[in-house]
Amino acid sequence: MEDKTTDQSSTELKIFEAAREVFQAKGLEGARMQEIADKAEINKSMLHYYYRSKAKLFEKVYQLSIIKVIPKIAELLNENLPLEQKLRSFVDKYLEIVKANPDIPLFVLHEMNKDPNRLRNFMIDQIGKKVQPFLQQIREEREKGNTVDLPAEQIMVNIMSLMIFPFIARPVFKTILDKDDEGYEAFIEERHRILPDYVVSIVMKKSS
Repeated sequence: MEDKTTDQSSTELKIFEAAREVFQAKGLEGARMQEIADKAEINKSMLHYYYRSKAKLFEKVYQLSIIKVIPKIAELLNENLPLEQKLRSFVDKYLEIVKANPDIPLFVLHEMNKDPNRLRNFMIDQIGKKVQPFLQQIREEREKGNTVDLPAEQIMVNIMSLMIFPFIARPVFKTILDKDDEGYEAFIEERHRILPDYVVSIVMKKSS
C-alpha cells in the first residue's frame, strides 16, 4: 500500500514540475496537455486521470507556485524597519525569492495581460492592500525631507522595475550583453550585490 502511495506521489510531483515549466513558459492558453504528459514522461490518459482538465492543472500549479511566492514578497514590505533598512532588506530578499523562481514574474505578467480577472482579486488582496503601509511610510519620509521628491507610487514602481525587468527581459539582455546562461546568472548575482545600495542611493537623500 505504501509503495502505491509513494508511486502516486512521485507521479503527481513529476506532473506538477512538468506542468509548472510548461505553464510558466507558455501560459494557460499556450500550454498543451500532451506536452505536459511528454515532459512528465507519462501518457496523456494518466495525466487526465490525475487532472481532468488543463484548467484544473493550471489552478494547482498556480496555487502552489504563485500563491506561495507573492505573499512572501508582500510580507517583506511590512517588516517593522526604518525605511532605508527596509529598502535594503526588501531588495535583497526579493531577489533571493525571484532567483529561486525566475519564471514567476513573466508568468504573472503573461496571465494578467491575457486575462486580468484571473489574478485580479488575488493581486489586490495579496499585493494591493499590503503595499499601502509601505507607500505611507515613503510618504511620511518624503514629508520629512528624507527621500527624493517623488510620489510614493513612482518610487515603488521604479524599485520594482529595477528588480523585475532583468528577469522578464532575460532573452533580450542575454543577446544585447552577449551572455550565455552561465554568464547571465553571474550578471544577476552581481546585480543582487549592488542593487540594495543603489536603490537606497536613488530613494533616500544623503544626510548633510
